[in-house]
Amino acid sequence: MVKRYIQSFISMKYVFFLPGLALVVFACAFLYVSTGNPIPRYVGIVFGILLFAVMFVYYREKIGASLALKKVRELDSFSDAVMIGQAFFLEDRMLGYGNKKVFDLKYSDISRVSYRTDARGRMFLNLETPQGTLPVEMALKNQASRVACFLKTKNPSAEIEGIEPSGEGTLLSIDPYRNEKKAA
Repeated sequence: MVKRYIQSFISMKYVFFLPGLALVVFACAFLYVSTGNPIPRYVGIVFGILLFAVMFVYYREKIGASLALKKVRELDSFSDAVMIGQAFFLEDRMLGYGNKKVFDLKYSDISRVSYRTDARGRMFLNLETPQGTLPVEMALKNQASRVACFLKTKNPSAEIEGIEPSGEGTLLSIDPYRNEKKAA
């Protein structure tokens, strides 16, 4: 499930570029064949090269993620994990995808947790690790504070910036909707 989810996330990033560029290439080919004008041919060649470049980046990211996921020990255990954004939380470790990298982390590897919002209003918890920074997108600010509390419980030495940790600090407390499903 985790591998399919991350592969689907990568595909969604390119959902407009690949078909859009292919459509422009075919439209230019149609115009060239219909009119005989050489300008659509050259425009089509340029967009064809651009399509090839985007496809190269897309498949490189997709294959890179697959190879990195093969190295993750016990990947199937993340099927029952609590999922937030592109991060999967278990009691002893977590798996995340961000910045074109797969992060397989123990909570003790996280040195700093910082909260930020981007220009579009999306909320992120940035987890700084030796592997790099993992951005975890949050749905609500109180969800971010519950995740920060959970991470602080698991790693008391981690610095928390930009948000006040609140909640129980347990794995089940970071996703209340999952708790409602288990209780029913």
